[in-house]
Amino acid sequence: MLDILRGTPLWVYAVFFVVTYYDLLACFKNYQSKTSLRITPIVFVAFSLVSISPSHGVVVQILVCVLGLFIGSFLALRIYSYGNIKLEGEGLVIAGSIKVLAVYWCFFAWRYYIGYLAAMYPELAAEVSAKVLSSFGGGLINGLIVGRCLKLLSLFKADNNNAVVPK
Repeated sequence: MLDILRGTPLWVYAVFFVVTYYDLLACFKNYQSKTSLRITPIVFVAFSLVSISPSHGVVVQILVCVLGLFIGSFLALRIYSYGNIKLEGEGLVIAGSIKVLAVYWCFFAWRYYIGYLAAMYPELAAEVSAKVLSSFGGGLINGLIVGRCLKLLSLFKADNNNAVVPK
């Protein structure tokens, strides 16, 4: 295990600490702008789609990723609480939650595991079953992120910038 940690590039630790910093901020009351809610899902989904390997079984990988995305989005509607949200300017003030930190850490851990698998066991990582599992996990975690952002964006009325706070 220590060899794995020693062999991990420094940029991976830097990304982990930056993500952790921003997610710790999300544990407290924070402000989410419309722009942030629109960009975050795009970045994470794009990162997952780029990581799909263009070898055999790519259609299956994409379909499984989309399935995971739908399941994760559905779970996001159930897991996160949307009751304590206030409109402030062009965004929402959201009560803090440890759930956001947990989801982003899961995303990081999942990506780290897939990278580790590819580095240590390339023959296993090249199998379609491993790629499908990777796609489903990435889609599921992305679904949690996308579902939350879409739900928060839906709190804004389409005709103006007022937020509809759920009861």
